[in-house]
Amino acid sequence: MTYAYKLMDSPVGQLKLVANGERLAAILWQNDKPNRVRLGELIEANDRPVLIDTERQLNEYFAGTRREFDLPLAFQGTEFQKQVWAALLTIPFGQTRSYAEIAVQIGNVNAVRAAGAANGRNPISIVAPCHRVIGASGDLTGFAGGLANKMFLLSLEAGQTSLEAQADRQTDMFAEEGKAKVEAQARPEAQTKPARHAPRRGTQSSLFGT
Repeated sequence: MTYAYKLMDSPVGQLKLVANGERLAAILWQNDKPNRVRLGELIEANDRPVLIDTERQLNEYFAGTRREFDLPLAFQGTEFQKQVWAALLTIPFGQTRSYAEIAVQIGNVNAVRAAGAANGRNPISIVAPCHRVIGASGDLTGFAGGLANKMFLLSLEAGQTSLEAQADRQTDMFAEEGKAKVEAQARPEAQTKPARHAPRRGTQSSLFGT
């Protein structure tokens, strides 16, 4: 099967929009792992209507004028994966869900890890908002597009009035995190006690990526 693609520049890097016929099959990140989303042969097709419409709607989303996407989708995966991806589409703009909540929603409370793994294989990033899934403790956890982009998207949906304001907020959050690490290292107990590498709550989920 041959897929058509179109590249677009965005505030989260260059995105590859992929169509299967007249349906959107994937939105891939600039530094996406080659085997995260398995597709067939790709040919560039900048005039494919569904790809043009996808780029338009994404630009509206980044500009803060679109909260929902209206695109025909073609998910390729197992039935379980499709259940998880369908659950992603139900998460409202500006809200988040945990992996456990996704597992409950699809009717399999014991499938938390499997739900996280499927979330990490989500082929249609942003439109199927895997960035809205976080750890049970509130940790952002892993993300195929990178944690900085995940923070960007969540903050944008949290009510930023402009992309510039969002970029400033993102920079401030990283600066605060770096300051906290420096202060922690400067404490006397940090210098006398051997470092321990116990994972934080939510680290297990970070192995999944999104």
